[in-house]
Amino acid sequence: MDGRVLPPEVIKHKDGKTYNYKPAEAEWSREMRGADLRSTVPLDSWMLLSTSRDSGIAQDFLQTLQRVCGPMGIKVAKPMMCELRDDKTETYLRTMQEKMTDSVRMVTCILPTNRKDRYDAIKKFCCVSRPVSSQVIVARTLSKKQMLMSVCTKIGIQLNCKLGGEVWAVDIPLKNLMVIGIDCYHDSVSKGKSISGFVASTNQTLTKYYSRCTSQHTGQELVDGIKVCVTGALRKYNEINKTLPDRIIVFRDGVGDGQLAAVFEHEVKQFMECFRTVGFQERPKFAFIVVKKRINSRFFLKNGRLQNPPPGSVVDQHVTRKEWYDFFLVSQSVRQGTVTPTHYNVIHDTTGLKPDHMQRLTYKLTHLYYNWPGTIRVPAPCQYAHKLAYLVGTSIHDEPDISLADRLYYL
Repeated sequence: MDGRVLPPEVIKHKDGKTYNYKPAEAEWSREMRGADLRSTVPLDSWMLLSTSRDSGIAQDFLQTLQRVCGPMGIKVAKPMMCELRDDKTETYLRTMQEKMTDSVRMVTCILPTNRKDRYDAIKKFCCVSRPVSSQVIVARTLSKKQMLMSVCTKIGIQLNCKLGGEVWAVDIPLKNLMVIGIDCYHDSVSKGKSISGFVASTNQTLTKYYSRCTSQHTGQELVDGIKVCVTGALRKYNEINKTLPDRIIVFRDGVGDGQLAAVFEHEVKQFMECFRTVGFQERPKFAFIVVKKRINSRFFLKNGRLQNPPPGSVVDQHVTRKEWYDFFLVSQSVRQGTVTPTHYNVIHDTTGLKPDHMQRLTYKLTHLYYNWPGTIRVPAPCQYAHKLAYLVGTSIHDEPDISLADRLYYL
């Protein structure tokens, strides 16, 4: 059967600097070296906590972070260094409680081991009790001297995202577009509770997001608290762009085939109702796409021998269902084994976009996940929604403070 390969994207950085990547690898860590990040937020008021045993590691980390962040355009000021006498959870929490002022924008904790209860307590404190962006690092990650530069570069990029900066962008020809990602995760503590992450873009390049989460009872995989999230996201979009979006496209992950009708009946209608209450002059153009990663379909490129199709491969005929508007997209590259395509099923669409444009936009969005300099399996808003739902479902078990909603604090 025939498929198509979408063209590779041009990656954009600051001041018009652009570069291409090797299409077969779909990854640009090499090209990115030494490039200024697209927009940076200075790390000017922050805390660095470590035990007295790890104080040498903390000093090395700080010096290396300052050295690698300069070329990326991130200004790193001297932090408030807090040396703890032991590694008890209460010691970390008490120190943050006592030393943290309202001007602190980032808390970085270096932990001797990756004990889950301590990590969870720190995250809960920083997301719920005293809302501030936080970074937790295990000392072992920083102990290898030869790896320190590359580890600090990744941490520097992550700190920038958590403060509301952008790393790179791709060309998005559609103007006034809002893209939303939704994913669910079952809470690891409360049986019968399911967390939904909701992430909506707030700018024209789809690189800044408004993130909320809601919880509902399992079995009710369908998101009920969606209205609050959508209303909040549209108000935020309006505040930033001085207009409401013309088109809204939702990528909904975590839905089985058996739930398609229920999602259509329940969630699509909730969105429609939200548009009525928010104050659109006329109803926006709207699409709802169900994203499925767990599928059995595999595609091969016949080129003398069978091999994986290249990133950007689209199949939208023969193996798709006649009664659906759906397509398969291979967006990621794998080093080993067979690549798994992702299935996209457009269950509602009034955007007026041709199928080719919808596929191109989906592929562009797989380039915008800032934890990995390459393409990923799903559109970035879905992956961000998954990260948020996972953090809340495994560590926080409570709704994060609304003041953190405008940055990617959960990366």
